[in-house]
Amino acid sequence: MLSCKRRLTSSLCATLLLLVTSAFAAEKPCTLHDGDKYYDLNPLKANKDYELEAGGHMFYLNVCRGVATDPWNTHVDEKDGDIAGLVRRDHGDFAIGLVNATLEMKAGDLLLRQSNGSPCTGTGTDDVPVRGSSVIRFLCDTSIYAAGKPVLLDQWPSDDDKACDYEFEWRTHYACPTGEHGFFGGVFVFFVITAMIFLMAFIVISTLYNRFVLRLNGYDQMPKFTISHAHEILDVCADFCRSAMDHISARLSSWRNRGHADVRSTSHHWTSREEEEAMIASDPVELESEDVHDDAGRELHDTSTWGRSRQVGEEGGERGIIRM
Repeated sequence: MLSCKRRLTSSLCATLLLLVTSAFAAEKPCTLHDGDKYYDLNPLKANKDYELEAGGHMFYLNVCRGVATDPWNTHVDEKDGDIAGLVRRDHGDFAIGLVNATLEMKAGDLLLRQSNGSPCTGTGTDDVPVRGSSVIRFLCDTSIYAAGKPVLLDQWPSDDDKACDYEFEWRTHYACPTGEHGFFGGVFVFFVITAMIFLMAFIVISTLYNRFVLRLNGYDQMPKFTISHAHEILDVCADFCRSAMDHISARLSSWRNRGHADVRSTSHHWTSREEEEAMIASDPVELESEDVHDDAGRELHDTSTWGRSRQVGEEGGERGIIRM
């Protein structure tokens, strides 16, 4: 049983190591490792195509993505892929290759090849036509800070209306080797930014503390980069946070108690007759109202009694007179 667990653990570790190694070994789209140099052309992806004019025709190119210009009559099936570049001709657009995100390094030049474009005229056979293709040679030029612009170097055949293969040159600083933005690089940048934020906060808080608490003026109110002063600033910040939390807690408690009191006052139900009489007895307004009602009841009772007595007397008197 123990040997099985060990074998399972070792196999899992080997699989994890293989996955990590393959993840680091695989090239990202539109990037290339050449020794200790790293190239990344992803910043050249654009929402608007790069345009140039040559031989009386307009060229529309993009890098590592399809062109944004709507193609017309290219004889390229959409299922084959996105068109990386095209030439606008009189009888339709000619695709000079499909999107390719694999870079090459040849003789110190960074290359991007694109193939399987529109069928070429006058070349190949009907069964296996030669299709349009292109190659872009990227040159590192730090003097061009922007994306730069492609330039047509050569085409084959030389006839502008029958050209099938194109060669471009593109000078840009994005073609220069750069550092790879990996996990450790991101962590380093995060710590640097965090340290800068804490440093700026320390400078501002220390200056305000020296100016308004210690009543210092001039250069004396500038922050002091000492351990004792840092501890003092930390204590001030801790006291401020503590007082703020106490104030917030007190306000929340008062709101909570007020809410409970409102609920108790509006949702109270009497549980017995004795409790109701005790609560009414404690309210002088209700006692006074009850006394008024009792007095009015007694007066009404006396009045009705006197009325009945008088009526009886009158009836008795009348009977006496008749009897006489």
